[in-house]
Amino acid sequence: MMASNSDCSKQPRIFLWCWPRAISTCFLKCLGFVEGVQVWHEPYQIPHNAEGMRHLTETGCGKAMETLMKEFVGAVTSATGEANEFSGGRLMPDEKFTYPWIKSALEEEEPDKKYIIIKDTAYAIYKNPEWLPEVPSRHTFIIRHPYLSMTSHRKLLMRMSNFRSDPSEFEFVSEIADHFYNKDYMYLLWKMVKDSGKDSSPIIIDAEDLMNYPEKVLKKYLDALGIPFQESYTNWKGGRDYVVAGKRRGIFDKAFRSSCFLPQNHVMLKREDLTPDIIGIVDRIMPGYEEMYQYRLKPE
Repeated sequence: MMASNSDCSKQPRIFLWCWPRAISTCFLKCLGFVEGVQVWHEPYQIPHNAEGMRHLTETGCGKAMETLMKEFVGAVTSATGEANEFSGGRLMPDEKFTYPWIKSALEEEEPDKKYIIIKDTAYAIYKNPEWLPEVPSRHTFIIRHPYLSMTSHRKLLMRMSNFRSDPSEFEFVSEIADHFYNKDYMYLLWKMVKDSGKDSSPIIIDAEDLMNYPEKVLKKYLDALGIPFQESYTNWKGGRDYVVAGKRRGIFDKAFRSSCFLPQNHVMLKREDLTPDIIGIVDRIMPGYEEMYQYRLKPE
């Protein structure tokens, strides 16, 4: 369905597609304080992950993934008042989040809301586009340099699995690599929404641009969506009581506690800085990132 300004004038669905570790949850929290907005946090991830786990179990290929998830659940349920990666995460039941239910729910009007924003991962919907809501929608993408996102994802998995040995010895689990990164789903989804006419002008922002130039990038993003910008949107309420429709896990605790975007002054990693277990994935998704980067909303 082609999105137009007139179509989107009444409670449009605005999708924010991402890779893991692209500060997308922090950005969603920021957007959650836009006047008249309702946000959804990764609803499509739930049925997608359920299907992935069923496949891995049926084929007997999911030992490492199963072990990792057991350790993750154990870390979540044992989290105490001591600050850790899983502290403060609100666990919500996932059973109702099927693809048909999500599509139906996103097609319903939200009373007293002007905009509905849905943040999710590209791989969770690319193979199942028929479950996108059949209502006027805009599609937006937040990208991040693969050196940074993949290094961050690797560190996250180390924390999730309570890995205590030499970090260089950690192996990015092959089943997880296949689950998330067997194709460049961000690039493929971006091309699909353009070529299919779902959105002829999808919006792209870069995570580093957003963190270093938050007011400029946020204003351009909201302007492109027809949402009035306010300077107050670059600072928001911190705390774990931020409520989103969807899900769940304490891995987002840092993003939930955030109250602004912090400038990133780090030096860009070099290829020789990457560990061997993620180089293949980086090489797979880098060309798509570089092409999408050329079409991003620039801060200048």
